Amino acid sequence: MIKQDKVKKYKFVIKVFSLFASIVMIASITMFTSACSFLPKYSNPESIEIDGETYMTGFYENLWVEGIVFSEDDTPNFETEYHIWWKVENALFDLYCAQNKEALWWNPAIYCKKSQFDKVKNYYADTDNFNYYTGLYGDSNKSNRILLDGNLNYSLLEEAIVLNMQIEANLGKGLLTGKEDFSDIEVHVPSDEILPVQPVLYRVSKDGFFTTIQNSWIVTKKEIYIEGMYDGETEQSYTAYKISSKSNEYILKLLSENGIV
Repeated sequence: MIKQDKVKKYKFVIKVFSLFASIVMIASITMFTSACSFLPKYSNPESIEIDGETYMTGFYENLWVEGIVFSEDDTPNFETEYHIWWKVENALFDLYCAQNKEALWWNPAIYCKKSQFDKVKNYYADTDNFNYYTGLYGDSNKSNRILLDGNLNYSLLEEAIVLNMQIEANLGKGLLTGKEDFSDIEVHVPSDEILPVQPVLYRVSKDGFFTTIQNSWIVTKKEIYIEGMYDGETEQSYTAYKISSKSNEYILKLLSENGIV
């Protein structure tokens, strides 16, 4: 059991949270991380005892940590063999943030009290507790992102955003870790049909702590697709994934109204 005694300041050079960097690296390190995930040194524990309370992770499936960032100036509450731990202040629930000491970039795991687990999981699964945004891929200035409000068709937005989350999560899986088949909606979009714009479409929890993935989408004159991988010089196309015609029409309209396309 961990006791929260005052610990020495850990001089950890944190890399600022960057979804852009994470996404770029995913493809090249998938095989490496899949293998390492089975080693305690590189994996995050499912639970931990802190001051007599059990804390668990796993309540924010397919979401990314956004607004929980600690720096070298933030003294950790404690350290374990492979992780550094901070108490998340000003949160709606009792949360701890753990960063693996072997991580190449800021990629923490968040833990909540076991007694609050269902309540926390339901909170972050409820889309009413999120705001929706669009903008341009690679623009790290949060003041430039566009809040989507007004009379939104949330069902069409969610249909596309959830499918995008599922596909992106699937890219990091192997045959032994539940990889799904999306070949029925997979298409190949010629490069010369793709417009020179990379929109993003995502939602962020109202407490600012979690986000759906902020990857770029492929846009042509008539379609918007979930982006896959470039097919190489010979084919000159991108693997992409179709969304429903209603979601496609609605999202293209939203992007146009907000000056994205």
